[in-house]
Amino acid sequence: MKTRMQVLWSALTALILFGCAVLQTVPLEGNSLPLATPTFSASNESGGLFADTDHTRNLPSEPHISRARFVTVSLGQLIDEAGEAREVRNITFNLFPDATYTGVIEQVEQAGDTISWSGVLEEVDLSYFTMVYTSGVFMGHFASPLGVYEVVFVEEGLYRVIEIDQTKFPGGEG
Repeated sequence: MKTRMQVLWSALTALILFGCAVLQTVPLEGNSLPLATPTFSASNESGGLFADTDHTRNLPSEPHISRARFVTVSLGQLIDEAGEAREVRNITFNLFPDATYTGVIEQVEQAGDTISWSGVLEEVDLSYFTMVYTSGVFMGHFASPLGVYEVVFVEEGLYRVIEIDQTKFPGGEG
């Protein structure tokens, strides 16, 4: 069992990653944080954690992003109506039509209103993922030799899945 310090360290690491991802979005007028408590329905017609949406925003192009799409997150697959983490061991990450993975959840931590999940991508060597839900906002980081992806908050109920082009970073020339 993890100590309180390890739980806090994991949440802090995830929040730092989330903070870096938020810097990539365009500031919105007024308060862009969630204004209402999200609903947690366990159903999702696509079966994956991310659902297509018609909602979009104009965001600047960024050299490290090779592609992006807007989604909603089916939080009910991870969190029950009481705000507690569901006992889920496998979940589908439908990041892009050609980038769909099964996540094997190895660890779930909950402290206050913060829940984090971590694990590996099934049958993908050297893979990992981390997801955090805190204060009504979700964030996810998914990585393997096949690609690095993030799900970042845009505004209430709207997220953006991005694929990170590793060649744009020092040492990422391949």
